[in-house]
Amino acid sequence: MCIKRKILNEYVTIDIETTGFNVEKDNIIELAVCKVKNKRIIDSFTTFINPKKPIHKAITEITGITDNMLKDADTVNIVLNKLVDFIGDLPIVVHNADYVMKFIKANTNIKFENEVIDTLALSKEKIPHLKIYTIKAILEFSGNSDVVLNRSIDYARVIAKVFETLKDYKLENKSH
Repeated sequence: MCIKRKILNEYVTIDIETTGFNVEKDNIIELAVCKVKNKRIIDSFTTFINPKKPIHKAITEITGITDNMLKDADTVNIVLNKLVDFIGDLPIVVHNADYVMKFIKANTNIKFENEVIDTLALSKEKIPHLKIYTIKAILEFSGNSDVVLNRSIDYARVIAKVFETLKDYKLENKSH
């Protein structure tokens, strides 16, 4: 059964970088959010987050984020309070929502009531023939392979582009 979701004209996109994949022992070290209205990014919020411990060399190699970049950054509680103020009650669009939202929820006692839309799940539904569902693969499929993705803010911006593409994408001969 195909459920028709209302078309969202205003939402936020979120991307994070972490010190690892374990929500219980790893930390968010970068957060980026874009506020989107009528298919245009109208505001953004991006920051590093001080994990209060050194990050592993492998994480620096993957993310480009160093201990020096994090030493004067706010802690996660301060940043997540700013996040809540920034997003309000807008729907949250994120790639790999399970992962991202688990990290955000694990680091705060704030209850998120916002609707969460996962572009990973949406892309699997709308474009079932892709072999992988990374942001880069979806961008290549949609003809946007020239996008540079260095920081979380780049990903947050691209998630908006991916979501807008997926909202409008119709798979020919798709059965409901």
